Amino acid sequence: MVVGAIMIAAILAFWQLIGVIILAGTLAVVLLPIHRRFIRVINPAVSAFLIATLVLVVVTSAIGFIITIFYTHSDYILYIINTILEWVSTLAATGTPTIGQNELNEWITRQLDGISTWSTDLLYQAPMLLIQGVVFLMALIIFIYKGDEIYTEIVESLPDRLSSGVQEISTTAVGTLYAIYVVHVITALITFFLAIPFFYFLGYDYILFYATIAGLFQLIPILGPSLLMIFLAIYALSIGDVRGAALIALIGYPIVCALPDLVFRPLIMGMRAKLNPLLMWIGFFGGLAVMGLIGFILGPLLIALVVSGYVVLIRELRRTKEEVNGSANHKDAA
Repeated sequence: MVVGAIMIAAILAFWQLIGVIILAGTLAVVLLPIHRRFIRVINPAVSAFLIATLVLVVVTSAIGFIITIFYTHSDYILYIINTILEWVSTLAATGTPTIGQNELNEWITRQLDGISTWSTDLLYQAPMLLIQGVVFLMALIIFIYKGDEIYTEIVESLPDRLSSGVQEISTTAVGTLYAIYVVHVITALITFFLAIPFFYFLGYDYILFYATIAGLFQLIPILGPSLLMIFLAIYALSIGDVRGAALIALIGYPIVCALPDLVFRPLIMGMRAKLNPLLMWIGFFGGLAVMGLIGFILGPLLIALVVSGYVVLIRELRRTKEEVNGSANHKDAA
């Protein structure tokens, strides 16, 4: 009880950082196989530090790459936006029911104000974000360095019958985390390669730019590349390209947006995570709705733990029932 009280007090004291620590722990589970390979030739502490450093480099490079992509194509993006705005203004001038220029200007002003407010809040939160980043890296190093040792100690301290159930649940959890992290990236790569031939036939040039944006948007929960397709469909209509709008609606969305999410993602997830794809989607949507972005990871993980725990519980209850019935039959026979 004392140890439990201490743990509860620690969780409450570090509640603002608990999401970062949990994120580091789930990522460490996926990175542990790499750590096990590294420690064959280098010190475990050095291995944990190198892997955490590699994660930092990858995340920083990805953010820099995204910023560079949008910055280098900013003129082209502004050209598309201006074309759409002029088209809307032309429709309004001809009497076609559409958004009025005043309403459009007000909407743009609100969006700019929202971006300005978000930037200001981000500036004020910079010290806390820096602390969270440092805590994340430290927690990731610790989980990678001591993860296997902690897991082994816990399993070995349990009774044999209970440890087998814990091992089964942990196997499901690892497979689910693999499906969340690794499959998510694989799906984004599949989206990128599917987008290349589509944007080539669409004929808008900047093929790699559009394909890269589609792949990056696939990493955004829920929205995905659908947002890009809607934007391009409006642009196609604004320049009178009915063919392009039809291609986007009939080919672009089904192939680039729906196929990776509805076919490839469940298929690849099923290879590793022994969980019904519908339950995974309940975890994704429910987690996002209840817990925010971190729910994209914790939602499916909690669903997987509940399902695997249910399976273990039913098996143990049946085994107990068989043992009780066997004892009763033995007494009757005696």
